[in-house]
Amino acid sequence: KIEEKLNNRKIKFNSSKSFSTPKRLVFCIEGIPENIEESKKILKGPKTNAPQIAIEGFVKSNNLKKSDLYKKKLEKGEFYFAETKPKVIAVLEELKLIIPESLNDYSWKKSMKWSNYDLNWARPLKSIVCLFNNKVINFNFFHLRSGNLTLIDRANDEKVKKINSFEKYLNTLKSQNIILDQEKRKTFVINKMNSICNVRKLKNYFNEKLVEEVVNLVEKPNVILCKFDEVYLKVPQEILIVTMQQHQKYFPLFDESNKLTNLFLLVANLPDKKGYIKIGNQRVIEARLSDAKFFWEKNKKESLVKQVGKLKNLSFFNQLGTFYNRTQRLKKLASLVSEQLNLSKEKVEIASSICKADLVSDLVGEYPELQGVMGKYFAQEQGFEEDISKA
Repeated sequence: KIEEKLNNRKIKFNSSKSFSTPKRLVFCIEGIPENIEESKKILKGPKTNAPQIAIEGFVKSNNLKKSDLYKKKLEKGEFYFAETKPKVIAVLEELKLIIPESLNDYSWKKSMKWSNYDLNWARPLKSIVCLFNNKVINFNFFHLRSGNLTLIDRANDEKVKKINSFEKYLNTLKSQNIILDQEKRKTFVINKMNSICNVRKLKNYFNEKLVEEVVNLVEKPNVILCKFDEVYLKVPQEILIVTMQQHQKYFPLFDESNKLTNLFLLVANLPDKKGYIKIGNQRVIEARLSDAKFFWEKNKKESLVKQVGKLKNLSFFNQLGTFYNRTQRLKKLASLVSEQLNLSKEKVEIASSICKADLVSDLVGEYPELQGVMGKYFAQEQGFEEDISKA
């Protein structure tokens, strides 16, 4: 947005970069001149016999005087013309208009209001630092006035810091262990994780989407190694992985034989000198896994064959009936296919009959992404043959 507005005003620049943390949104544009020269132009106006209001509008819109106008005959008639003088434009004054316009045009998927302010923004705005060649670009943006003061968190308090250049701003953040550049933050987090894994001979199959999410949730990244009770490893590992990754934003760790361990990594936004963050997160995951273990112990004993009847209460799609109706259709189709592929008709019919039975379990209710996966484990626990369980 800002770059586009600069180009529209013919203000050249060398490069532009953007940085973000959960608390900061930063734009750095380099190589902007202090002044730009606007060459003279010849402006074509309305016809000389046009209504007076049209002529006055031409004069006013181009900041002209009537004495600046002259007449010139063309093929289509006689027109008014004016010649503008070359002038020097102060870029600082242009930026006072461009930046608040750009901020106002910035759109968010979700925005909010706070206090009694009119501004809609992703999060409450507390300050706007705006500098050009070490000078403050003064403008108003709703209830805020731009300046050269930024806020730094310190021990549950906020301290104001004066900024006179982008370099000073970076150094101020660095002194508080804040990594402004999201790519550097990502590299820092990954390197820390790899370092911990290498020392303990563990593997972490990085979930790239989760890494991106976590990196944008912190500005002072601190990778902490945590653990949970090994008793939960008896629960199918998919449940543990989903609980850690999707519910808690943790990174599960695996041993050299690719088996899930009771260790995991979390990325905190603060140092944890007293270990409170580690203890708190370990308590949270214990509670989560305790619930998962309870549901697992309960659901694995519930006969899949008996659960099929409950699918009658679960709607599949408008005018296509319930999931029970669907399994019956699948059963008929599977029977036909099994004959053509020379498969065991009995096994195929059993597999197709129970393939959706895990949908009514507590575990799939809690973890919808595990439908089908849990059905396999339930079938194995209840003595179904391996090929039926995996079908």
